[in-house]
Amino acid sequence: MNEIEIKYENNQMLVSSLQVAKDFGKEHRHVLESIRNLAAENSAAKSMFFESAYENRGKQYPMFLMNRDGFSLLAMGFTGKEALDWKVKYINAFNQMENKLNDPEFLLKKSMDYLQAKCNLLLEENTVLKPKALFADAVSASKSSILVGELAKIIKQNGHDIGQNRLFACLRENGYLISRKGSDYNMPTQKSMELGLFEIKEGTFVHSDGHTSITKTPKVTGKGQIYFVNKFANGELK
Repeated sequence: MNEIEIKYENNQMLVSSLQVAKDFGKEHRHVLESIRNLAAENSAAKSMFFESAYENRGKQYPMFLMNRDGFSLLAMGFTGKEALDWKVKYINAFNQMENKLNDPEFLLKKSMDYLQAKCNLLLEENTVLKPKALFADAVSASKSSILVGELAKIIKQNGHDIGQNRLFACLRENGYLISRKGSDYNMPTQKSMELGLFEIKEGTFVHSDGHTSITKTPKVTGKGQIYFVNKFANGELK
């Protein structure tokens, strides 16, 4: 006797149209057609069948999953002694699964398997996101701004080959720094300041003749560091 695989998903016992076609000696395309006809003829039948897919040699093909009622409705159209034998086998398989579902040990194992799969998925996601999260946390925790040249080094460490001069040019071309020649050249634009990406540090410079002048230096805030690293990572800046 071939083993009949009854799945338990979304609180339902399910069997695939692919297996039904194989066991009953039907072409799968004909079984699919029968299911679609049943769903089209009676709206209540739609809740008994669920569209799915299977893979064969790297390609995806359509199939249905059906609950016990869906199988019973579909199998009504299968005639002959061999078909009758398989109907009995399927009834027994559904009954055996139902008995398992009433077994506390089986339910506990299913719950443990589900939780383990969920934990594995969360661990995989955490592995992917952890480097970005660590960078974001470190920058967010830092209250100090950095020079554009230092930002270029951070971006380079994240896989983008760029230096200070190229980064200045990129920021000017994309409207983050003023490109107009003059005293405000390379200073943050109004847009950058409103976004909180830069701050301007003022200082004094004593000339050789003794007079002093005010200097202005654009520095990238913690928020700006995260912003620009993400822009480069997403390919929005190059």
